[in-house]
Amino acid sequence: MNKLSVGDTVPDFTMRSTDREAFNLYKELENGPILLNFYIGDFGINCTTYMTKLIESKDRLKKMGVRFVAINPDSLESHKMWRDRMGSDFEHIFDEKQAVSKEYGAIVEAESMVKGFTNREFFLIGKDRKIKFYWASEIPKMLPDVNELLDGVEKTL
Repeated sequence: MNKLSVGDTVPDFTMRSTDREAFNLYKELENGPILLNFYIGDFGINCTTYMTKLIESKDRLKKMGVRFVAINPDSLESHKMWRDRMGSDFEHIFDEKQAVSKEYGAIVEAESMVKGFTNREFFLIGKDRKIKFYWASEIPKMLPDVNELLDGVEKTL
């Protein structure tokens, strides 16, 4: 499993999303930077609470010219129901069999109860396909302060 860091070129992928049949990362980056958020699952209390805070910050992301995209192995149906319940317009990618999570190294390795699950990680990826900012939790329930996270993103733009 790869572990990516700031300055690395990210692997390309094409997966189904809530908004399109084929979300291709490299093609989407042509429109500007993407903050790619790996997370453990839809409908969980921590993920729902945190996603709500990110939704509340969507204007800040827009001002920065950054598109927020969430990814995990939950089904498209789950993503759509969760997104609709929260009133979000963020795109969610179906990471079938955790293929992208594994390629990006966004897998829990230490915490025994959730070992092998997708970890909570953020990758700000520039148009040049390189990681500009990276944040990862040690355990999936660990949440960064949204303002501190977005400050970090903003400083790298």
